[in-house]
Amino acid sequence: MARAAKAESGPLVPLWGLAIAGAVIVVLIVTIARNWFWGIDFFHVVGGALWFSIDMFMGFVIGPILARLDVPARIAVTRRLMPKMLIIMPTVVICTLTAAWQLTQQLGLFNLPYPQHWWLVAAFIVVGFMAIIAYGVLEPANILVLLELRKPEPNGVLIGRTMRRFIYGAAVIGLLQVAVIIIMTRIATW
Repeated sequence: MARAAKAESGPLVPLWGLAIAGAVIVVLIVTIARNWFWGIDFFHVVGGALWFSIDMFMGFVIGPILARLDVPARIAVTRRLMPKMLIIMPTVVICTLTAAWQLTQQLGLFNLPYPQHWWLVAAFIVVGFMAIIAYGVLEPANILVLLELRKPEPNGVLIGRTMRRFIYGAAVIGLLQVAVIIIMTRIATW
């Protein structure tokens, strides 16, 4: 197990990242308040693409790499990666889901007749599971790892087990993303 020379102090996440995330959320709010269709669509498409890409990258590229690193190297990578993920992913998820809800309203998709309405229900169910995993598994794991890494003697076993849960969660969300893409393309072809 690697030992840090001293406990870390200072902010848990980079403050500049919080400022950027805050600015993105403000732009989303203004876009919705002005009912700017293109802007809402942009947030949904870009947010969805980022969410999908990051989850796939974390689950299927970074995960296997981290699993093969020795504990000190894994801790070093995690120390740099996780604070940024703690800012990026909640912002991406909030923007994507909020814009999706607004688009669904603007396009009148809530009033789809059956059986097409079931596709919309399926999309909401899958996205609901994705949000539950993101906020119920990934974010708590991220916070736990960050707090553990700030200790003078981080528990490498706990970090490894928690990161494994994080990577598996990201991989599951990536697979659910594929299901959402299939559903969304089905909805878009009516």
